[in-house]
Amino acid sequence: MSAWIVNRDHLDLLLTAALEWDLVTSEHVDATGRLLWKENLASVAHRYPADRDGSRPGPDGFRDRDVDTYHFRPYPGRVDPEVVAMAGASLIYHSCEHPGWAVSDACRWVTQLRAEATARIPAYLAEYGPVDPARQTRREHGWYVLIDLKGNRSVRPHDGWFVPGRQVFTRAAQLRTPPAARTPLPGR
Repeated sequence: MSAWIVNRDHLDLLLTAALEWDLVTSEHVDATGRLLWKENLASVAHRYPADRDGSRPGPDGFRDRDVDTYHFRPYPGRVDPEVVAMAGASLIYHSCEHPGWAVSDACRWVTQLRAEATARIPAYLAEYGPVDPARQTRREHGWYVLIDLKGNRSVRPHDGWFVPGRQVFTRAAQLRTPPAARTPLPGR
């Protein structure tokens, strides 16, 4: 398994959702971001013990002390629970390498956020419809259909492991096909 340190934008996305869904208060948002980043750093440091400060896989120029400087910046756009669930799964994947992860506050917090996001997806899809990658412009390739080994299809921004940019919520909203605009399938 590989792991890397997620960037600030990744944490901002998760915390934007957490604030909107009342899972964190504005007074605790920075501390929660630092908590998540510290666990992510601990995981990467455990996974790659030969790597040192400044040479760990992650954002360019990242230093271990950067986790103590996290300050929340909200994401623009309507919070999309599918994007949040993917970003939560990614943070879990990149933070689970060290032995203390499973019992950490960060694990409990991101697991709760991901469960909340997953529970919100059906209602969100009913209201706004699914992301349709075919609605992207000809040269745009930000969203992809992935098919797993069991044949299950899912739509992901980029590769699903990192947050592609601060406009991900806005872009997802633009690519959704509202239920009223979809053509019903024959026989339904």
